[in-house]
Amino acid sequence: MQEVILRFLTFEVVTLHPGVYWGLALVWLLLLFAAFASVRSLPIGTLAKVLWFLLILCLPLLGLAIYALRCLFLGNWSFLKPLLATPRSARKIAGR
Repeated sequence: MQEVILRFLTFEVVTLHPGVYWGLALVWLLLLFAAFASVRSLPIGTLAKVLWFLLILCLPLLGLAIYALRCLFLGNWSFLKPLLATPRSARKIAGR
């Protein structure tokens, strides 16, 4: 029984099904497509867009990680304010 559990918990290339690789490749392509579409819609100059595209193409893991962090830091998080508010601060937000 111990051998079965250890084999289940080990992450060996031999034990993975080929569908896992196809699934990971599909997720990777979707992330790349979403990043490129997002960079295209940014209100920045053409040179900055080209630099983002090159960063994501040449260093995909690092480029996507940096772009994701940029989106997190520059995002509009105001929609979370009512969810995180206490009843007292909710009245302040509503103007009562």
